[in-house]
This record gives sequence, structure tokens and C-alpha cells, in this order.
Amino acid sequence: MKRIILLIAAIFTFYAAMAQDTSRVTVTEKEEVKVSEDSVITQVQVNDKEVVTISEDSVATRVKVIDKEVVTVIEDSLGTRVRVGDQRGIEVITNSEGDTVRIRIGRRIFKVVDGEDGTHIRTSREPKECKEKHGKKKFPGTWGGVELGANMFHLENYSMYESDPSLAGFFDINTPKSINVNLNFAEFSFSNKQNNFALVTGMGVSFMDYRFDSDMSIKKNEDTGIIMPVELSDDAEKSKLAVSYLTVPMILQVATPLKMKLTPLILGAGIIGGLNIGSHTKIKYPDAKAKERRSFQINPLKYDFTGRIGMGPISLYANLGMTSLFKARKGPDIRPLTVGVTFNFD
Repeated sequence: MKRIILLIAAIFTFYAAMAQDTSRVTVTEKEEVKVSEDSVITQVQVNDKEVVTISEDSVATRVKVIDKEVVTVIEDSLGTRVRVGDQRGIEVITNSEGDTVRIRIGRRIFKVVDGEDGTHIRTSREPKECKEKHGKKKFPGTWGGVELGANMFHLENYSMYESDPSLAGFFDINTPKSINVNLNFAEFSFSNKQNNFALVTGMGVSFMDYRFDSDMSIKKNEDTGIIMPVELSDDAEKSKLAVSYLTVPMILQVATPLKMKLTPLILGAGIIGGLNIGSHTKIKYPDAKAKERRSFQINPLKYDFTGRIGMGPISLYANLGMTSLFKARKGPDIRPLTVGVTFNFD
């Protein structure tokens, strides 16, 4: 099911990109679209010509549009590598222990290191050649780029655990260490003639870490399916729940008259939809690490209200979760609030 939704998202990205071309695309009634799927490959064909292909094997997942590989995910004993686009696209490399993440977007590089003394983020940038672009100037949207933020909750309800008062608040998290990283790799804006108002959409991948504030983790009760806390031994150094989403926004943005060196202040508000594509718990001990990949009754779909303000390459965002992190009556009703900074594409 997830592969089908990813396929639909890939088709949406493909046609949205075509729609921004100045040439006109005509679809006739004679064109025939076919979708085929087996255990390792999914294909979309138009008039017997391959348009989108999603293939996966034991170590890699690849998304191909026509004859170009647009997304590649490789996971092996050395770590995980995600690449979007060509050598000037997006590349994410995570070591096998998950303590160091290197993110390259075009010429901008972010290195996130989770060490004993906390989480450190280093940025660098390769020099860029100046190129003139002809035609209509692109609306300066605030979606495309890398986002770094902190997770917290704006609503917590443990009423389903009222029979055992000791379970109230068991999902307490350490907010400064509950990191959110978003890779918004596609942005499409549809603006008016004055280029001061636009509907912005696109696609991204969101990684949400919830670092527990005490020596505990969670598990699913196999009899009831309800999420329950698990106490850890005293030598556990840290414990977290990590959840990943494929995201698609729909944001109305305005370029205000306030400017700095011809760069306008951008305001935006809208909705971000998310599809859960993975979750796991991770526990770190002095000499070992334990990771368990399961669904943990995470809601498969979510939506957030988002507010954004930015100028040039830097923006601020706040995402207010309107759906519970867990499925109804399968865990506490907790709804995330995430705030952070966006490093926008040029």
C-alpha cells in the first residue's frame, strides 16, 4: 500500500514539474495509462512507454522517472545513503550507528553529529557560479530546503490509562534533544502576474525524533494492541522513538512590501499532509545499541497546520499537529508542535 502511495506521489511530482514548463502539454484521449506491480517492481506506462518505475531489492530502493533515476535509497552494514536527483541534488548519508548525518543539498552541506555532549550542527557551502535566468522570476517560496527544529506537544491526553494513574504522562520527552529534520526536496509555486502571491506545494521527507526524558521505552501489548511504557535498566544512556513521513504541503504565501536589498519578507500559512513511512525505537547503552523497527501503532496519515516567515535563504516555521501521534485508543492522544529554522534553496 505504501509503495502505491509513493508511486502516486512520484506521478504528482512528475506532472507538476511538467506543468511549470512554458511549453504546452496536450493529453489526448488515445493515451493509455497502465500500472503494473509485483513483489519487487512497480511501473506506470503511458502508451506502452515506461514513465515511472519503483524497484527495490535487499539493499536498495530506486525511483526512476522516464530514463532518469530521481531517488535512490541504499541501506547496508555501513549505513544509509539517500540520493535525490543528480550530483547537484540532495544526498543524505547516515553511518551505521546513526550518530552522524551528512546532508548535501546542491552546494550547501549540513553535518549533524550526536555526541556525548549533545547534538552539533555544522554548515558549509561550496562556491557557486553566477548564471542569469531569463523569463519570469520564480516566486521565492519557503518550502524547498532543509529544516531543523525541536519537537514538543501542544496536547496530551492519557484518559485511556486512567485505570492506572502511574501511567499518566509516561511519554514525557526531552524537547531540546527531540530533533526534527525535514528534507523538502521539491517545490512548485503557482503565482499571480505580479509575483507577490502564490500557492506553494511540493514534496519532502520528515524525520521526527522523540527523546524520552527518563529511562524508558515503549512496546505494543500483544493482547490489546495498546502502547505501554517499558522501564529500562539504570545503565541505559538514552532512549528515543523515531518516526519518518513523506510530506506534501499546500501553502498560501505572500511576498510583502517589506524588503532588504530587493529581497521581500515572505509570509505563509497552510496545511502539510504526511504519510508514515517508518518508525523505530533506539536505546543506547555504554557498550551497545538496540534498535527495533515496528509500526508502534503510529497513525499512518497525519496533517499539520503550518505557519512560515522568511527572507532570502533563511525562514522560520511552526507546524501544529492536528492528528494524534498514535492511532485512536491504541496510545495516548498526543499531538506534536514543531518549531524550527529552514535553510531554503537558492
